[in-house]
Amino acid sequence: MDAQLLKQIEHVLQTKILKVEDFNKGLTNKNIRITTKDDRYILRIPPIDTQHVVHREHEAKAMELVKDLDVDTCYFNPVTGIKLTRYIPTLLTFTEYTGKDKLQRVAKLMRQLHEKNALICFAFNPIERYQHYAAQVKQPLVDPDTAQMIIYNIQALEYTPTLCHNDWVAGNICFTQDRDYLIDYEYAGDNDPFFDVMSFITENELSEDEKLDFMLSYFGRPWTKEESQKLRAYGDFHNLLWCTWAIMMYESRHDEIYLEIAQKKQQALQKRKPE
Repeated sequence: MDAQLLKQIEHVLQTKILKVEDFNKGLTNKNIRITTKDDRYILRIPPIDTQHVVHREHEAKAMELVKDLDVDTCYFNPVTGIKLTRYIPTLLTFTEYTGKDKLQRVAKLMRQLHEKNALICFAFNPIERYQHYAAQVKQPLVDPDTAQMIIYNIQALEYTPTLCHNDWVAGNICFTQDRDYLIDYEYAGDNDPFFDVMSFITENELSEDEKLDFMLSYFGRPWTKEESQKLRAYGDFHNLLWCTWAIMMYESRHDEIYLEIAQKKQQALQKRKPE
């Protein structure tokens, strides 16, 4: 850990750091667990190559609105994205938690976010986001005709925007015995809530039964044919978007995990059933 950053964190905490150790959770960012005399913390250090895909000032705005859902943040730098949060020893991610109520808890957490009806005045435009990633990819895995068809299917979708997380991977959904947490608002922005619904379903590869259980908990009722078509369109788009993102990251970092993600998303698109 950089000595200057260490001193900066000690200044924030007003105490000496006694131990620094890698906390091997998270894919994009480096996470470090810090121990002081009285407490432990998680320090998130984003790589430099994420600055062109993440808007830290928007993350800061979102964090102000979701303090009741997020972990306790002690320090956040909206320029570098360096973030210090209090360590919760009993915290389990969506993958780690095995309770039978996990899907219902996620649905409740998602509704709590969407029912805030909050805006940060920054639109998370999925198509622009895809185009931004695609422009940096040298060897895309999805052919242009398929990509254009998927984009066309979401272009005409109407919605009332609200603050969305937009990145419901397992590591961002956490549970303790007492409460649930939604963390890391790097991709937060005003968007269609259905985008979040399909983010969770596709990123966590829910089975058909799990998908039905989750959506019934989220909607609180059977969903309409129109809603089903909308969810399908966003599901396809998620696989396209994150396949493109992963290839972009792979070409930048040459880390095999990103290639594996891209190939998995590509395979999900190839399994699409015709309407």
